[in-house]
Amino acid sequence: MDGLNCDALQVVLAAIAGGIALYLIRRAPTLRAIPFELKAPVESQPGWCAGEMLDAPGITVSGRPDLIQCFDPATGRLLGRVPATPLAEVDAKIARARHAQTAWAQTTFEQRRQVLRTLHEFVLSHQREICQVACRDSGKTMIDATLGEVLTTAAKLQWTIKNGERVLSDENRDPGFMMMYKRARVVYQPRGVVAALVSWNYPFHNTIGPVISALFAGNAVVVKASEHVAWSMPYWEQMVRRALSVCGHSPELVQFVTGFADVGRAVTESPNIDHVTFIGSPEVGKLVMRSASANLTPVTLELGGKDCAVVFADADMSQCVPVLMRSVIQNASQNCIGIERILVQSASYDWFVAEMERRMRTVRVGAILDDEPNQVDCGAMVLPCFPRLEALIADAVAKGARCVVGGRAYAHPRHPNGQYFAPTLLVDVTPDMDITRNETFGPIMVIMKFTDEQDALAQVHASPYGLGSSVFSADRVRARRVALKLRAGMTNVNDFGVNYICQSLPFGGVGISGFGRFAGPEGLRALCVEKAFTEDRLSFVKTPIPPIVDYPITDTEKGYMFTQQIVAFAYSESWWLSIKAGLRLGKLSM
Repeated sequence: MDGLNCDALQVVLAAIAGGIALYLIRRAPTLRAIPFELKAPVESQPGWCAGEMLDAPGITVSGRPDLIQCFDPATGRLLGRVPATPLAEVDAKIARARHAQTAWAQTTFEQRRQVLRTLHEFVLSHQREICQVACRDSGKTMIDATLGEVLTTAAKLQWTIKNGERVLSDENRDPGFMMMYKRARVVYQPRGVVAALVSWNYPFHNTIGPVISALFAGNAVVVKASEHVAWSMPYWEQMVRRALSVCGHSPELVQFVTGFADVGRAVTESPNIDHVTFIGSPEVGKLVMRSASANLTPVTLELGGKDCAVVFADADMSQCVPVLMRSVIQNASQNCIGIERILVQSASYDWFVAEMERRMRTVRVGAILDDEPNQVDCGAMVLPCFPRLEALIADAVAKGARCVVGGRAYAHPRHPNGQYFAPTLLVDVTPDMDITRNETFGPIMVIMKFTDEQDALAQVHASPYGLGSSVFSADRVRARRVALKLRAGMTNVNDFGVNYICQSLPFGGVGISGFGRFAGPEGLRALCVEKAFTEDRLSFVKTPIPPIVDYPITDTEKGYMFTQQIVAFAYSESWWLSIKAGLRLGKLSM
């Protein structure tokens, strides 16, 4: 018996080992990532100082509307001058993309995964170079670049590699009782050539994110990069094109165009663009929508937010306060989902204000690639919209708010030509103040007081924006209840912005924050034609046209009664009514 038991155990163990081996073989990628190298621009190196120092940094070149002037917003040092894409070349690039997409649409999901794996491997092994390029072009810190540029991109790549095929595979649907002899499914097919007009706050991620989704969905993509970060665009473009090339696919699938409003308009008005994703302001979003409407091109609009955080008195302040500090200071709060309104319950308000004042006074601004180590918490601002920010703060103070810290542009002693705004704490803010209804996109912490749930919701909803939101409370039931009542496209309980790291979730807002979604299954499918498809289950069972309703119809009244009974037979809630309708159908058919 012992021998038999031993043999049986060996058989079981062998079967388990075989099953594990088969699973590992099946789950292992068939097409591996292909390593490649790409040299980062020399200007991205820490301490680089070869460029001319601009007295009045700006993106335009006097007398040369065909050039974009690129500079480091943290120092004001010239990075170079980039040619704007000629309008005729925009059309040519779209044409090249469409030609390349014909073959790409026929690729397998595994071939597309290989391209993404190749890109993913490059990103993970070149994090420092990518962050330095992003820091030089947008003035952010290395930590902010890692979290906002690299981590988010890696999350999107990984989710798409693991889940993209499942999301875009044919989806069977219930044909219903009347069509039970049919197979019904949704087929997700590439749109063709899609466009992405992206903002400047995260030059790497905002550029690469739409490319990832577009390529996996079988499309070619035209990216209109912001003129404010035009310097880094050739590096990102070469990165994606190299990933395509080493995997044996045409680099023409990805086209970058750079320029001012006329270039963006040429893209959105083109009859050869099949979908437009726009990330920017509500004002420009309306213009994009208007120009795309000439060809009824579908659009996805992400138009920023005035995100709120509702902090109840029972919140875990040891966790809540550091999270909200990062929500304001990260990337100088140049975040679509940055927290721009913090509502604190009355019982904790004074303590919260005092703690935030202490912290905000310690925040150091500077140029991470040029200053000494451990000297910079917050970077520069890409757009020097300081008069507008100062006016919003002045309006709030005139109406009763207190500016406790900062409140104005900051003249950096080491970088006098850099674009800095002093980390600002504005308290006792009320919904009638302009700053609660206008996106600041700057390192300004706004604190408001509320009494109860109803008061908090009323203050939050006084803003026309509705992108992201947060609720902090130890009472999970209350936190969930309030979060689900917030008029916003996204919400997080006891956290900030983490929904975007969950790439399985859609990203987008309501109100003037826009419509449509990117990220998650919804975002990937938005770049496809969702085609309804039916076919016969059995070749010998087809849809017949009964003689009573076949053209020419000899008795229209009888034909009407016949179709009426078809409805009753197929859709009555009662089996008895269906049986009666079936008998009448038989009688009418005689």
